[in-house]
Amino acid sequence: MTGSISSEQLQYLLAGYVLYDLSREESATLADLLAVNPDLQQDIDQLQQMLEMAYGDDPISPPAHLRMALLQAAKSAESGDEVGSAPVAIPVSTLGRRPRRWGNLWGAAAATLIAGLSLSNLMLWRSLQLERASQPHETLTVALGAPEGGAAVGQAQVVIDPNNLAGSLTVANLPPLEPGSVYVLWTVVDPSATATVDQKNAILTTVFTVDEQGQVSQPIDLPPVYRRDRSLVRAVAITKESAAAPQAHLSPPLLIQRL
Repeated sequence: MTGSISSEQLQYLLAGYVLYDLSREESATLADLLAVNPDLQQDIDQLQQMLEMAYGDDPISPPAHLRMALLQAAKSAESGDEVGSAPVAIPVSTLGRRPRRWGNLWGAAAATLIAGLSLSNLMLWRSLQLERASQPHETLTVALGAPEGGAAVGQAQVVIDPNNLAGSLTVANLPPLEPGSVYVLWTVVDPSATATVDQKNAILTTVFTVDEQGQVSQPIDLPPVYRRDRSLVRAVAITKESAAAPQAHLSPPLLIQRL
């Protein structure tokens, strides 16, 4: 599917990821697409921001097309009809090329997505936002060490801000990388978690390299599971993978911390 996916199909994969509504097959397809085109992560962030604007805590006036979609969804719900799920044609860019006017494109994407959801799903999404807002702000620090029975190969520390889905990664004394290799930070979740995962129930969190001293310090973006249900995060780990396909997750952990 990744070789012939249409722009509209891509649009719905990204939207489904933001609303945690992808099947395992769709999750695998999106993971392959992200590996080929990492810029799609920015597209996901844009759609997430659009939905947060539409259902944020502060009252705002939505764009006309978004307001019409909401009214149509409410009207259908009141009449007892389920809102149709057939996709609406949206002019989008081709895969691998990003449009120049993200606000207009993602506004239309959000309206299309909302028009295809039942009102109950919208209410559930809204309740999740309110629940997150009521949670106390906290930052977690996770120190990674050698896996059980393994030799220490360095140190790593991950600072996690679950409310903002942001954090930082600091590593030291990791072995230098061979050409064509990268380090990968993984978030390992419970099999019951609603998330886009690989065959090891892991989410690729960030790819990084180190300097000659085996060090790096950089900000990272966190997957939504940290904010949605952090209790389902089982471990944070670092592996060494092929730079050509880091998402393949073929190597055992060099550093890990179970949660």
